[in-house]
Amino acid sequence: MTRPFWDSLGRMRTRLVALVFGALVPLVLSGCAPREDLDLGTIESRLTAAQRRTRLTEIRDAAAANGLLNGVLLAGVAQAETGLAHCWSEATWACMGPTSSDCGGGPVIAGAGDGPCSLMQGGLGMFQFDGGTFDQTLAREGTRILSIAGNVQAAIDFTVAMVVRSRYITGVDTSEQALAWMNSVRVGGPGEMEWIQTVTHYYNGCVPGSCSVYDARITSYTNALHTVWDEMGAAFWSMAMPPTCDAVPASGRVIDDTDGCVFLGGDLRYWRTATDAGYGGSLRWTRTTSDATAANYAIWRITVEGAGDYELRVHAAAAYAQSRQARYLVTTDTGQETVRVDQTAAAVQSLGTFAFAPMTEYAVRVDDNTGEPLSGMVQLVADALEVVPVSAPSGPDAGSASPDAGMMVPSDDAGVPVEPDASVDVPDAGAGSSRPHLDGGCGCRAVGGARGGEVGFAWAAVLALAWGRRRGRRGNVRDGGRTPR
Repeated sequence: MTRPFWDSLGRMRTRLVALVFGALVPLVLSGCAPREDLDLGTIESRLTAAQRRTRLTEIRDAAAANGLLNGVLLAGVAQAETGLAHCWSEATWACMGPTSSDCGGGPVIAGAGDGPCSLMQGGLGMFQFDGGTFDQTLAREGTRILSIAGNVQAAIDFTVAMVVRSRYITGVDTSEQALAWMNSVRVGGPGEMEWIQTVTHYYNGCVPGSCSVYDARITSYTNALHTVWDEMGAAFWSMAMPPTCDAVPASGRVIDDTDGCVFLGGDLRYWRTATDAGYGGSLRWTRTTSDATAANYAIWRITVEGAGDYELRVHAAAAYAQSRQARYLVTTDTGQETVRVDQTAAAVQSLGTFAFAPMTEYAVRVDDNTGEPLSGMVQLVADALEVVPVSAPSGPDAGSASPDAGMMVPSDDAGVPVEPDASVDVPDAGAGSSRPHLDGGCGCRAVGGARGGEVGFAWAAVLALAWGRRRGRRGNVRDGGRTPR
């Protein structure tokens, strides 16, 4: 036989395999199906409308607990992959995975696109994590993926890592920046296309130019995202997002501890709320430490409508204020000014007068690492901040400050601890990398992309950084029981 004959036979075999997979893949879960008319968003589950609401709430809240306040992004992926099913009982056409307490002791859903169910090598759970066999997947991801919250947490870890290396997204080089960027994405608005391109390429493994159904995959993930968004509505999905921070009018205003302009950072277990004292009938307090970096901190964001000089006054009710060396960091156009305050000296104290440009975000921050050791059980108060005009503010158009001037950018110099998030396991971007769901019929693999650009979302980064560190912040000092908080 001549070589061309064998080449022709090989091509016939390839076409036959493609036809077989084209017929079978719509019946099973797959990472990148070779049928252009297959829409991942059409995958069915047995969840009722009430159960879907519960599942979407679980995704939203678990995502928020891990720093992703924009949980609809993950919900869209889960909708596309399994129709939100996590347990086999919710999608009995799939394979049975290991048992899970979240499934009433029954099996989680397992993908059926990698061969007979007896091989036990399909993706596991709602987000279809797949590292080979079930045992290999659990060895890589941990048994956490058998629970709903753990599956979501693992999905966050993976998607954060893929956003960092995505060639479609600029200005993201760290996990904190990735979370901030994800939190800035809006369904039907900025960032959506870049997110969908990143999911299709790095999560699904369908790479443009190498995957014949790339356009169909883009459409499928887009439709799934809009399905869960429309199903629950903007109010539901925005519940985890930071509240609106109103600008300070010409007459000034008080930014109280419950205001949308106040952010409490660190492990929220160690921020206490008092309702028997403080401006407006409440205040927050935590213990001080002599640590090198802050673990709990409060931030008051300030945006004035008119340029001018403003006095900043902090409240600290005597019933709770004990710190004699609270350190307030005030962001100005020229950097940060540090003001030390003895909170026991008076209920209201001035931090000084500062010049603010119009519609520019500034901040006041107080950290718990005052130098007063945790063993002393000293209380640090975070209550109201008064912004009082000293000179007559001019209109919003006054001044020539850049819109970004004076924004608080997280850095060591600014007193914001910046450290890598050890909880994010960045998958290998090389040829041997694996993604949550195996690449299916496309034969596509997740690959790394060029990085570049600058960060343009400083405050989103601050919020994501703070949320992402809520887990395990104080180490053995707070959690080891040596000194109670």
